[in-house]
Amino acid sequence: MQRDECIYNLIPKVRVEPVKPERYRSKFDPHVQPTGSTFGVRGKTKLEGANLGTAQRIEKPASARGFGRLPAKPDPKSFIRQGERSASAVVSKKPSKFNYPGATRPPVVKKDDKPIMGLKSAKNFVTANAVETILAVPGNRARVKNDPPQYMKKEDYGQVPRYLSQVKDEIDRENSMIEEFVRQNHNLMEEESRDRVEPMDESERLALVDALKSKWDHVNAKYQKLCHNVVFDTLGKVRRKETFEKELTQLEKDIQLLEKGHVVVSQSNNDRY
Repeated sequence: MQRDECIYNLIPKVRVEPVKPERYRSKFDPHVQPTGSTFGVRGKTKLEGANLGTAQRIEKPASARGFGRLPAKPDPKSFIRQGERSASAVVSKKPSKFNYPGATRPPVVKKDDKPIMGLKSAKNFVTANAVETILAVPGNRARVKNDPPQYMKKEDYGQVPRYLSQVKDEIDRENSMIEEFVRQNHNLMEEESRDRVEPMDESERLALVDALKSKWDHVNAKYQKLCHNVVFDTLGKVRRKETFEKELTQLEKDIQLLEKGHVVVSQSNNDRY
């Protein structure tokens, strides 16, 4: 490394001018837009010709063409007329008077108009009505006879209708079937009840009477605790009282039946009931 102060610095140096190279010129057409450039794609502003994919030239939008220019002053004479922006301009026309189609009735007579007086007719209305009535053709209703029907002249007059005889036969057939069914059931019941009835033993009858009386005493004791109440304020008390009364009544009937002395017991499959 040389120092700043040197004797060689006193010798003037020869200045060599560098040779300027030739300007670079591309062999491609500079006016053709790039077909697939990634330059200027990112960011909010997309540059012209960025990632086109086609060789077409992109024109700037109308908003960007006048950037930096002052807006043109509006012309006061070139304003929008009525119906210029609409596709089908509605032209307002003066409303016309509405007229009903077809023939119209004559106007109402004015109060100043006078009727035609002295009109007379030589037509005899009585004679004309009589002639029209005589010459008129009778209608359908006039040709219909209003005579009442003659039931005595019918073929089946005084005879029994067929459906009544059919109904009677069906009723007789059903009654015969019911009687036969009842007769068969009665015979079966008689055969089953035969040789299956035997008298109850006296000791068994007395024991059954004593058991019923003891049960009656037990139920009666419960009933006496409840029957002295004057007011039955709940539904349970009312039903309990009615149940005791029914049970006591049934026990009394059973006791009276067994105390008669002659009791017959029916057996079925070696079981008494």
